[in-house]
Amino acid sequence: MFEFFRLWLLVVSGAVAIAGAILVVVVSTPLFNGFHSLFDRAFWETAPDAAMRGFQAWAYGVTFAVMAGWGLCMTIIVANGFSSRQAWVWWSIAGSLALWYPLDTGRSLLHKVYVNAIANTALLVIMAIPLIGTFGEFH
Repeated sequence: MFEFFRLWLLVVSGAVAIAGAILVVVVSTPLFNGFHSLFDRAFWETAPDAAMRGFQAWAYGVTFAVMAGWGLCMTIIVANGFSSRQAWVWWSIAGSLALWYPLDTGRSLLHKVYVNAIANTALLVIMAIPLIGTFGEFH
């Protein structure tokens, strides 16, 4: 079961890295228009003007770049350290989630960006299941 959970974390963290990198590229294209409608309604009654779209593209791009980097870091930790069952590996992943989730989700809820809070919660659950399942292997 341990190997199953290790592969689970490897796939999820790799998918986060890839998704972040792809989103950096598509954030300023029509492919991202559907996402704008999910986020814009929390802040504007009508569509933002061109200057605001430029700011959004930068802010989203930076956010997605951080997401890609975090996903890559998690992938490397899982790929290289998880099998060794060293406690620091488990705690690095759990600590990263414990710091990210309340900060990101709390801010999303504060600004009524519920779609992001829902996505965060889904990712937290997907990452927490293998951590819970492997806790005994590391302690």
